[in-house]
Amino acid sequence: MEKVVRIEKVVFGGEGLGRLPDGKVLFVPYSLPGELVKVKIVKDFGDYAEADLIDLLEPSPERRDPLCPYYGVCGGCQFQHAVYQAQLNLKKTILYETFARAGWKEEVPLEGVVPSPKEFFYRNRLRLHVEAESLKMGFVKRKSHEVLRIERCLLAEEVLNQVLLSLYQTPSWLRLSTYSKRIKIESSPLDGKATLIFWTAFRPNKQDLEELSSLPQLKASFYWMKGRHPEGPFPEDASFGGRRLFQGPEQLVYYVQPGVFVQTNWGINLAIIETIKSWGLDCETVLDLHCGMGNFVLALLSEGITKALGVDTDLRAIEDGLYTAERNGINGRLDLRQMSSTEALYQAIKQGEEFDLMVLDPPRGGCKEILRFLPEVNRKYLVYVSCDAPTLARDLKILKDLGYVLKKVYLFDMFPQTYHFEVLSLLEKKA
Repeated sequence: MEKVVRIEKVVFGGEGLGRLPDGKVLFVPYSLPGELVKVKIVKDFGDYAEADLIDLLEPSPERRDPLCPYYGVCGGCQFQHAVYQAQLNLKKTILYETFARAGWKEEVPLEGVVPSPKEFFYRNRLRLHVEAESLKMGFVKRKSHEVLRIERCLLAEEVLNQVLLSLYQTPSWLRLSTYSKRIKIESSPLDGKATLIFWTAFRPNKQDLEELSSLPQLKASFYWMKGRHPEGPFPEDASFGGRRLFQGPEQLVYYVQPGVFVQTNWGINLAIIETIKSWGLDCETVLDLHCGMGNFVLALLSEGITKALGVDTDLRAIEDGLYTAERNGINGRLDLRQMSSTEALYQAIKQGEEFDLMVLDPPRGGCKEILRFLPEVNRKYLVYVSCDAPTLARDLKILKDLGYVLKKVYLFDMFPQTYHFEVLSLLEKKA
C-alpha cells in the first residue's frame, strides 16, 4: 500500500516520523524533517506502521547523496543522506525530545554540541561477521540476519580497510576463514598499523599464522578459542605484547590489548577528557566505576589528586590500565581493581570511604541498579558519560530525586553518519 506523507521530525533510532490521514504514526527510514515522500507500508502494528521510502516528492535542502555504495542495505548508518550540520541538529533535537519523553521537567543545561574532527574514517575498530562460503566478511544487512560482504567501510580508519582488503587476497586467511566466525580489526594509531583477532573453532596451523602476520599493515594477529585471553601475539616479538598504542592528553600514552574496549572515535574521546579537565573540579579523591582500561581515571590524575580508584569487571582491561600506569611512570595514587561497580560501592560503604568525584561510563543499559548507593559514597561531583540518551535521561531523573543537581550537559558526536551520540553530564550533590 503506497501513501504520501509529510515527515514531521526524525526520532531516536534515525527514522523519520510522519502521519497517515487517520493520524496513525508512520516511521520512514532515510527521510528528513519537512520532506514530502511517497512510501510503501511494509508493517502495520495497529497504533503505528513502518514504511519504505519510494520517492522524494519534496526533498529537504539538507539532503545529499550518500557516499557509501552499501548505504540503505547495510544496517550500520542512518544519516549519510543528510549534510553533516543537519546530522548535528537532528541529534540535538533528539536529545531534547528524549529528556522530555522521560519526564524531565526542567531545562536541559546543554552547554554545547561538539562535532567530530572527522566526518568519515573515524572508527578505530571493525567487528565483522565471517561466512566462509564464497568468503563474506561484513555487517548484517538492515533488518536481516544475512551478512553483507564489504571491502571498504567509509567510517573505518583507512588502515582497517587496508587490512580488510588484504585479507580477501591472502591465501592463509582463505584457509583460516573456513573455521572462523568473526573478526575484529583494530587500529594502533601511534604505530600506524592494526591488530587482528579472529574467533575460531579449531587451532590454526602455525604456517598460516606466520603468513597472516606478515601482512605489512598488521602489527600483530591473535586468535580466540576459549578462556579470558586470546592466543598471541603473532609474531611473538610484537612490541608491547601486540598492544595498541593511543596518544592521550599531554604525554600520556595508553597501551591496550586487542579486543579490550576503547572509545570508537578517539578524537572525540580526547575532546570529552579535555572538557572534563577544563571544569577544574576541586577534587582530591576519584572513583571511576566503569574504568575499562583507565581511559578517564588515568587522564584525570593531577597534582591535586591524592587517591584514585578505578574498577571494572574486564580483567584484560584492568591489566592494560596497570600496564599503562607502569609505562607512564604513574605513582601509587592510582588503584585499579577487577570488580563490579556494585561490589566497589558495597566495599566503600562498609569501610566508610567517600570520594569527591565519581565517574560513570556504563554500558548502553545504564546503571540504574547502583544509583541509590551513590550519595553514601560520593561527596561532591558526579560525571556521567553515556552512549544511550534514553537510559541516561532515566538515570538522571533518579539521581535528581537522590539529591543531585544537573549542572552541565554536552553532546559529543562520537558516531557521525549514525543516530548514535555520546552525552557528557556533570552533576553536583546538594549540600
